[in-house]
Amino acid sequence: MKTLLIADDETLFTRSLSEGLAVVDPDLEVLTAENGRVAQELLETRPVDLVLTDLKMPVMDGFELLAYL
Repeated sequence: MKTLLIADDETLFTRSLSEGLAVVDPDLEVLTAENGRVAQELLETRPVDLVLTDLKMPVMDGFELLAYL
């Protein structure tokens, strides 16, 4: 099973993307984070194969998340 982490502060977009991906690939686990800080916390506790991030988010933006990665 592959794991995707989506970091984006737009909940409706994140939810619809997660649901769409689940239909396309039921073996894909999709994690979501509302900002870079939450994404960083998830990355410290779980292995993730791919990160998809928005660049403009509150608390910690996508550029800071990329620098962490």
